[in-house]
Amino acid sequence: MRRRWEADLSGMAKQKVIIYWLIPAAEYRELFVQLINILAAEFDAPRFDPHLTLGRGRDAKALRQVKAGSVRLRVREVSHSSKFTKTLFVRFSPNASLKDLIADVGGKSGSVRDPHISLLYKRVGGGLKRQLAATIRLPFREVVFDSIKAVQCPSPTRTRADVESWRVIATKRLSG
Repeated sequence: MRRRWEADLSGMAKQKVIIYWLIPAAEYRELFVQLINILAAEFDAPRFDPHLTLGRGRDAKALRQVKAGSVRLRVREVSHSSKFTKTLFVRFSPNASLKDLIADVGGKSGSVRDPHISLLYKRVGGGLKRQLAATIRLPFREVVFDSIKAVQCPSPTRTRADVESWRVIATKRLSG
């Protein structure tokens, strides 16, 4: 596989990698998009598609071999962290169907240690993050994921420019 490199603000080279995303079904995705857009507008942060990162992939062709069905995950909590890509996020409980899907795309079953959908990518003070996490209430306890995408992105993702450079290169619907 040919590697592409780009420079970040610190002058260090970033590798372009393929990442697999698990995408929520439309009825859930719409709410996540609204939350992400509201938070992005409020905090002058990047907008992005809601997704649960499964891990690195070899290439987009690996999606062809995926035979898994849709995945249903239980919502654990809305949380926050100091990591740029987990500023504010919805955490899920992993289950066997998620582990099977990860294996299906060629990953290790333990590769998703903290399955989540991020809601905000922005450096924000801890008190405000705690307040936001405590305020957000989802109208559902489970989320169904019905497709998977291969996305080309810089690694690591640390800036708005990194997020805005993401490119979807393949998509596959998961069976029923």
